Amino acid sequence: MAHLARLAAGFIPFTPYPYRGRHEPCALCGGAETLPLSAHDRRLKRLGTVICAGCGLIRTDPMPTEEELAEYYRHHYRMDYQLVGTKPPRRHLVRTRAEAARRVALLAPVLGPGARVLDYGSGSGEFLQAGAAAGWAMEGVEPGEAYAAHARRLGVTVHAALPEGAGPYDAITSHHVFEHLRDPLAVLRRLAAVLKPGGVLYLSVPDMGPNPRPAFDRLHFAHVHGFVPETLDLLAAGAGLAPDPRFPRERTTCVYRPAEVAFRPDPTLAPRVRAGFRMVDPIRHVLTLGWLAPGLRRLSRDLRDSFRR
Repeated sequence: MAHLARLAAGFIPFTPYPYRGRHEPCALCGGAETLPLSAHDRRLKRLGTVICAGCGLIRTDPMPTEEELAEYYRHHYRMDYQLVGTKPPRRHLVRTRAEAARRVALLAPVLGPGARVLDYGSGSGEFLQAGAAAGWAMEGVEPGEAYAAHARRLGVTVHAALPEGAGPYDAITSHHVFEHLRDPLAVLRRLAAVLKPGGVLYLSVPDMGPNPRPAFDRLHFAHVHGFVPETLDLLAAGAGLAPDPRFPRERTTCVYRPAEVAFRPDPTLAPRVRAGFRMVDPIRHVLTLGWLAPGLRRLSRDLRDSFRR
């Protein structure tokens, strides 16, 4: 009953999420000065989001504690954020299989048979399965027990956390994971440390650059950080990584390689990041039915992918 009550509360607009959190400095540059971005998220729930004035990184403020975030991902994330249970729905599998095929095609020119590849945040395992079919030795890290179990039924190796003594790897990938992490820089440094000399690291996060959607409609409790290309590159630089020119880049999807690169936060970036968000009053958005057309488009996409094979 407590779980159902927590889930229901997550859909009551204009109420706060059940967490206390802490006001913390920027996890990327350490700065404390911020620009306000939004007081609500896509559910119209109260959620503070700011932009670091020192480097332009977007973050939830107050930031959930490690314990609060672990509790959320352990018990609530899949249903609260994705409206799914313990089994991946067909629409999820359709999209992840297509993305896995694109990722394999991107990395195939530099990875030969037997290459060791780690997928950090491997979800339900579609990329692990596609990489194994390409002849690579695949491992995944997925803390979500239900999706990790689904992946293991595909015959792939999945760890709950990065094992001690892991690697070295020819390639490491992480697709739409780092926006969920409290300390993305610490995690990326640990991953870079288990990369082989000459190895590559694929990193993809949602693009929080200019977009016509209302600012609050692009935010949610599950995403505690938001990136634009400049802050993603700054994150990589902090881990000793630079964009690999052999690979095409799609804004916040980039392949990096180890390199000596300067860590230089840009204090002029924050106002430009904020200017890329469309500021709309949430109540006005509801009353004028501004949510109706986008909601119908999302529903149509979900229905299409639910019946696609």
